[in-house]
Amino acid sequence: MENKELLKNCITILENSKAHDLTDIDVTGQSSIADVMLICTGTSNRHVVAIAQRLSDELYKIGLKNIRMSGEQNGEWVIVDTGSVMVHIMQQEVRERYELDDLYRCMAAGV
Repeated sequence: MENKELLKNCITILENSKAHDLTDIDVTGQSSIADVMLICTGTSNRHVVAIAQRLSDELYKIGLKNIRMSGEQNGEWVIVDTGSVMVHIMQQEVRERYELDDLYRCMAAGV
């Protein structure tokens, strides 16, 4: 699956899961772990975990088999690693604390 198609599928699944404030940042050539960082917000621990699980399940159904997840034990910040797209699903307080949006924007700009 190409990056653009994968990103589009991820965004659709996240929107259908009621994730908020979706931000995608292209870090191609600036990061060795992914080409795109996708960040979104869930409303609670349970919501964050449910979003991550649904994303993983739906991507698996469409043929993406090597999906890794971490953080689902506490649900404050779950990462779904698809290989080329790294999805960060965070509660609002955690997202504000770590400011990943700004970090990855600086990375994408080569700052």
